[in-house]
Amino acid sequence: VEYSGLDISLVAAEDLSAMQFRFVHQASDTTVDMVDSGTEIPIGILQNAPESGETAVVRVTGTSKLVMNAAIAVATFVKCEYVGATDNSKGDAADTDKDVISGLVIKASGAEDDVGAVILTKATLATT
Repeated sequence: VEYSGLDISLVAAEDLSAMQFRFVHQASDTTVDMVDSGTEIPIGILQNAPESGETAVVRVTGTSKLVMNAAIAVATFVKCEYVGATDNSKGDAADTDKDVISGLVIKASGAEDDVGAVILTKATLATT
């Protein structure tokens, strides 16, 4: 299975060497970092593992692998998880009104830290 899309290059504003296939946030005109709060909206998914100051390759459209925070099934919308400074930027099932959807699962995950895959998208979940 091949996952492809449009990638952009920015500079890692912090050490992202352990964060491949997680959501990242655009920190400035030229940099990205990990998500620092539950209100930050990710720009895309990190495709490589740069240290601070190195080039970060970010998938902004198309399909990508994504580290998940739990078992998540195909056809589930996901948002960017934020639990805290050391536990963030994984895919999390979008299940609350006004969640910002960042992807649609196309390869399921079986447990936390499994790598699934998504089609990148941007929308707001509206529950009834």
